[in-house]
Amino acid sequence: MAAGNNKHSGFTLIELLVTIAVAVILATIAVPSFQSMIATNRLAADYNAMLAGLNYARSEAVAHREKVTAVLSQVVGGGWRLEVKLDDGSGLGSIDCSDPMDAKCLQVRDKSSSPVSIDSSNVVTFTSLGRLAGIACKKIDVSHDGKTESIRVGLAGKIGNDCA
Repeated sequence: MAAGNNKHSGFTLIELLVTIAVAVILATIAVPSFQSMIATNRLAADYNAMLAGLNYARSEAVAHREKVTAVLSQVVGGGWRLEVKLDDGSGLGSIDCSDPMDAKCLQVRDKSSSPVSIDSSNVVTFTSLGRLAGIACKKIDVSHDGKTESIRVGLAGKIGNDCA
């Protein structure tokens, strides 16, 4: 080895500080858009869960040849709950979805820990033909972090973002 070759490998303090500064700047830019992406994905996931529950209620109405009601309610403290009930005319209030043995309660989706909220309690009843029982389109607003999506149920029973 030559006597004049005193090369050390590694980083200088200036190089390390510049690298940390660049990382902090990139993190400052990325974190807000990452939080926005998470909020959008939470809204989309809960929106799709509500759509699936409403579609399930409609298909059960046709399968059972009876009215089926989906009760979508805001949970106190945040989140929402969807109960799909077989509406045989005896009154929806008598159907206890907290009891797993109640055969008239077809499905429960409890998202009480979700940050997503709905505009108000909504009751959607489907007839034995899968149509909406009522005279007007039903609209449910789903919100999270300043963003709102709407679920609409048309008179023909179509569930989506319009009342067609």
